[in-house]
Amino acid sequence: MSERLDAPEGAATRASSPAQEINLRNRGLALLLSWLLPGAGHFYQRRYFKAAIFALSIWTLLIAGLEMGSYRAPLTENGPEHLFFARDVYCSWRPGDKRLYFIPQAFVGVVAIPAYLQSRNPVDATEEFWSTAFAPPRLPSEERRAAQPTGDEIVMHLGSWFDLGSLYTLVAGLLNLMAIFDAFAGPVLPEDSGKEDKSKQAPKQNANAPV
Repeated sequence: MSERLDAPEGAATRASSPAQEINLRNRGLALLLSWLLPGAGHFYQRRYFKAAIFALSIWTLLIAGLEMGSYRAPLTENGPEHLFFARDVYCSWRPGDKRLYFIPQAFVGVVAIPAYLQSRNPVDATEEFWSTAFAPPRLPSEERRAAQPTGDEIVMHLGSWFDLGSLYTLVAGLLNLMAIFDAFAGPVLPEDSGKEDKSKQAPKQNANAPV
């Protein structure tokens, strides 16, 4: 009887803590899904409200940024117009063209994967969509990709939209980094009140102690 009365009051609080009600399921899979598709990890964890918030905010920024970095121009002088898609998201660590923007952009897997693959095997621009999408610009000294635009030519076509699109996709990547962390580690909850309860009980225990 006395043992039940002396049990810390914080035990009941810990037993009913919201952290135990949230099932994060497979954390590694949730992390991977969140990286690939913003909001997918939280949807997998059945945290639908957060999935909607992250997906709406990140995808809005991402799609807007990709649109700002796209333009149409002919591949040849008299040829039909070709879509140069997402030229503000590319991976490049070449001398004279180190794309630091790609570091935060890489936290969104759906754009990081094609950009990385393009950097590993850069090809010349053709009528195929993927030959110019997410492709690194041609360096002025590079001759084998003569149809690919240089960085200056891309900026000439896009103007200030290039910097704005880069900023939008950068922010989208940073927001998705927060989403990835939340999917893996779960929400940040307030500290348990058990310590406070124990501190309140300490004077009572000292008062009842034998002299």
